[in-house]
Formats: sequence, C-alpha cells, structure tokens
Amino acid sequence: MTFVARVLVLLTLAGPLGWPLAWAQQDLGVKVRLTLSLARFTQWPSVDPSMAEALRLCVLHRSPPVFASFRGKAGELVNGSRLLVLEAPPGGVAGCHVLFVHASAPAFAEHVQDAVRRSVLTVGDGDGFVAAGGMVELVPVNDAVRFDVNLAVLRAAHLVLSSQVLRLARQVRE
Repeated sequence: MTFVARVLVLLTLAGPLGWPLAWAQQDLGVKVRLTLSLARFTQWPSVDPSMAEALRLCVLHRSPPVFASFRGKAGELVNGSRLLVLEAPPGGVAGCHVLFVHASAPAFAEHVQDAVRRSVLTVGDGDGFVAAGGMVELVPVNDAVRFDVNLAVLRAAHLVLSSQVLRLARQVRE
C-alpha cells in the first residue's frame, strides 16, 4: 500500500479512541482533513493561475463551528498552494476550487450545478449529497468517516480524482 493510500485509510478509518475531543468535534476534524486530502489528489482540467497563489476552499453551511474548523486550516499548503478558506458566495461558486457543503446548508443545488460548470470539486456530508449531484459524499460508518464518489459528475466537471483514492471509496457511482 502506498503512502497516499495509508494516509487516506487512516483519515477515513480514524475512530474516537485516544482522542480527547468529543466525537462530534473529532468527526468534524476528520471531515476537514479528508476534504483537504481529496483536494490534494484531484487534478483540475487546466492550471488556474490563481491556484498558484492560493487554493480557495469555500464552505456552504449554517454552522459556525463547521466554518471555524475549516478556517483553522487556512494557510496550510495543499499541492504547493496556500489554503484560503472562504464562506461560499451566495448563488454560486465563482472563485472557488473546492466547495464543502455541510449538512446544515440551505438548498445547495444551485451551488453544485455551478460547481460542475466551473470545475469545482464538491464535497458534502449531507445524506444523499452524491445522489443530488455532488461529487464526494462523506458518510459516517460506525465510528469512522468513509466516502462515496459520483464519478459521472466528476467527469462532467473535467476533474480527475486519483485512482488510489477511488480504490478507498466505499462506493463509486458511474
């Protein structure tokens, strides 16, 4: 198993043992780390010049702790670019490279449709996110966070997710 695969397995299978935080906080931390890992193993269709200065991760939510968890990672390097964490713009994803849609978010269909047109990676944790047109859905399984992938939507957005990552998915929909 490659280093990449090992890291993703640890992130997706991490359980509550040995963590001093409450499960809900740990679960959120795992979702943040998994979202960043997915971004690291995504290939965008062309090199966006703005990506050289920052990888812009937008968060669509109604939960201040969710946004704060992502904001805590701002400035980290992701594929050589500094991570910039922003609130998702109303009505679309202009300027975003990655969109995280939290289960607390209001209707998100417009954001997800815009993301496909703009080649923005969408990751969500709401039940049925992949079925609703999202690309990657983070799914709680026992005491772990796994993920499902909608390959057809990724392809429509001209995004490529590493085959190593796809092998770790709980489910890959064509």
